[in-house]
Amino acid sequence: MDKIDIKICAEIHNGLTAPERGNQNYLFLSPVDEKYAPGYLTVIKRPMDLGTLKKNLDRDVYASRHEFYSDCQLIFENALLYNKDIPDNKFVLDPARSMMRAFEKLRKAAERKAARLSGGTVKADSASGSNSSTTGKKKISIKVKRKKSTTDISKADEPPKKKPKLKLKMSSDKSFSKSLSNAQKVEDLPMTLSRRAQCYKIYNSLKRRRPTECRWFLKPVTDPMIVRDYKEKIKSPMDLGTISQKLDKNKYNTVGEFVDDLRLVASNCLIYNTTINDSFRPVAVDFLTTTEELCRYFILKHEAPKKPYRSILYCWVECMKVIDEAIKLTNPDDGHQTAWFFLHPVNYFCGGQWPDGYLDKIEKPIDLGCVVKNLILGVYDSVDEFVRDCKLVTENCRKAYAGDASNASMVDKATRLQMMMEKHLNQLVIFDKSDKGTKAREKASKTMTMKRPDKEFLKGILKELRAATYTDKVAKITESATLHFDKPVDTTIFTDYTKYVDTPMDLETIAKKIDQGVYVTAEDFEYDVSLVFKNCERYNLPKKNVHMLTIGKHTAKLFRKMFAEKMAAV
Repeated sequence: MDKIDIKICAEIHNGLTAPERGNQNYLFLSPVDEKYAPGYLTVIKRPMDLGTLKKNLDRDVYASRHEFYSDCQLIFENALLYNKDIPDNKFVLDPARSMMRAFEKLRKAAERKAARLSGGTVKADSASGSNSSTTGKKKISIKVKRKKSTTDISKADEPPKKKPKLKLKMSSDKSFSKSLSNAQKVEDLPMTLSRRAQCYKIYNSLKRRRPTECRWFLKPVTDPMIVRDYKEKIKSPMDLGTISQKLDKNKYNTVGEFVDDLRLVASNCLIYNTTINDSFRPVAVDFLTTTEELCRYFILKHEAPKKPYRSILYCWVECMKVIDEAIKLTNPDDGHQTAWFFLHPVNYFCGGQWPDGYLDKIEKPIDLGCVVKNLILGVYDSVDEFVRDCKLVTENCRKAYAGDASNASMVDKATRLQMMMEKHLNQLVIFDKSDKGTKAREKASKTMTMKRPDKEFLKGILKELRAATYTDKVAKITESATLHFDKPVDTTIFTDYTKYVDTPMDLETIAKKIDQGVYVTAEDFEYDVSLVFKNCERYNLPKKNVHMLTIGKHTAKLFRKMFAEKMAAV
C-alpha cells in the first residue's frame, strides 16, 4: 500500500477503536479465548480482531486498502456468524451490527477522501469487496445454521497456531456455555426421510403417552393476560403445534434441531412458571422425562455410535430440585420470594438495559433461568459446570453491588440464597461422585424397552378403522371413511402425485407389513397409518379439494382416538 492507503486504513482503525465507541468495540479489541467461546474455531475458519488488524497494518501485511477493508468486515461478520442462531445473544449481536455500520460509514468517508487525494473519482460502495489483487480471501456468507452455541465474538487471524487470548467481558446469560469436547462429539446429522419418520414417531408417541401434559403445550402462548410478560421473559417460544408444522414443512435441517425444540418447550415452561409450588413445573419435568426416553429409543438407538444431539445431564432431575428449592426460599421480613430478582437477567428488571457499569464488573452475567435453559438443552457436560453457574448467579450480585448501600438488601438476598443453595449443591456434588451417582449414570444411559406389538392386535385396529364411516354434513351422504385410502394411489391417473408426496402409503400396504412382521413397535404402525392421512393433506391442500381434506381429517382423528384407547387398554 502507498502512504495514502496506509493513512486511510489507520484513520478507519482509530475510528473503530475510539473511546466514544467503547460500549461496542470492547468485544472486538482482542482475540477470543475458546474457554469462554467453546467451539469457536470449528465455526469460524478465519478469526480476526481489531488488535490483530492493527498488527497486520503495522507489519505491512495488506497489499491494498481493500484487503484491510475485508478483514475489518470479517471481525463483525464472524461475531454475527457465531452468535446468529442464539436469539438471546443481543449483547454481542447488537454491538457487532453497530460496529459494522460504523465501519461502513468510515469506509465511505475514506473512499471519498482517497478520491480527492488521488484527483479521481472512486465509488465508495465498490470498496466493500476485495479486488483482484487480494490473496484469495473470501468474504464469509452468514448462511450457516449453528445450533445453540455459546458466547461470541471476534477472533484473531494472527499466527494460526497460537491460541487466542480473551480480554473481553461477555454476558453468558444470553448464551450457552458449551464445552468444546462435547461439541466435537455431536454430529449435525441431516434430516433425511427416515430420520424425519423417527421424529414423527417421537412426536406422536409423546402426545399419546402424555396427553394431560401435552395439552398445555399444543399451541403458542396467546393469553392476553400474560402474553406480553411471557414474550419479555421467553425469547425463543416453542410449542408442539409449531414443531408439528416444522416437521410437515421439512423445516428441520438436522435431528438435533428437532430435539432442541422439544426440550425448549419444557425449558420455557420452567423458566416462566416460577411461583412457589407452581403446578406447571412437575408437568414440564414429566413431559421432558418422556421426551428424553423417546429420543434415546427412536434416535440414539438407531444412530449409534453417532451422537446426533447434545446429551442432557444424567441427574438433570436432581439439578432441577436444587432450582426448585431456591424458588421456595422466602424473605424473613416480608415473606416474598428471595430468588425473584435472580430468576431472569438483570436487564429484564431494568427496562431492558444493563445498569451503568454492570458489565464492567461482571464478566459473565447469568441468572437461574439461563441455568435452567443450559441444563435442559444439554449445555452442561458435568455436574461441576452446573454447580459453577448456580454459584455465579449470587456471586455476580454480591460483586456488582458490594459497598453500595442503596443495594444492600439485594446483597443480603444474594447471601441468603447462596447459603441455601450451597447446601443442596454440595449434596449434589457428593451424589455425583458416589456409587449411587455411578449407578444413576448407568441407568440414564440405558434405552427404554418396547414390546413388539401383536399382529392380531394391529389387524384388529386396522379392521375397525376400515369399518368406519363418514357422513357429509351438507349432502347427508354416508360413505366409507377409508375407501380412498385402502389401496395405493394410481399414479397413471394422478400423474403429479409423487411431486407432492415423497413416501406413499395406504391401508393395504400396511396390512401386508403387519403380516410380514415389519412393525417392531406400535409407534411404527401408528406412523404409517398417520402417514396415509398426511399424504392426503399434502396432495389435496394445494388443489383445494375440500371433500378429500375433510374425509382425511375426520378419519385421522378417528384413528388417533381409537389407537390411544387400544394402547391404553394394553
